[in-house]
Amino acid sequence: MSASGKTEKISVTLPRVLTGEIRSIVSRGQVSSFFADALEHYLAYHKQKSALEKGFGAWKNKNHPDLNTPEQSTAYIRSVRETDKGRLKRLEDINAK
Repeated sequence: MSASGKTEKISVTLPRVLTGEIRSIVSRGQVSSFFADALEHYLAYHKQKSALEKGFGAWKNKNHPDLNTPEQSTAYIRSVRETDKGRLKRLEDINAK
């Protein structure tokens, strides 16, 4: 539930329909864990969405003329993957010794 192991009790008011759905899928005694997990996922989603909104428009095609077409982007990704394959192979060889 909590990474640090510390908890705090809070009170929330929810629609009856929602609490019924929660109780139908969550075992008694697991409701707090269910909410903690759900809220962690929601907060991560919200943070990611916020970061994407703040960064929107940061990419300028004029700064990356080599990636203007889907074909150029695909070629770039393939080259990065090939570089990674070589690096991973070297690491595997080192670890095998």
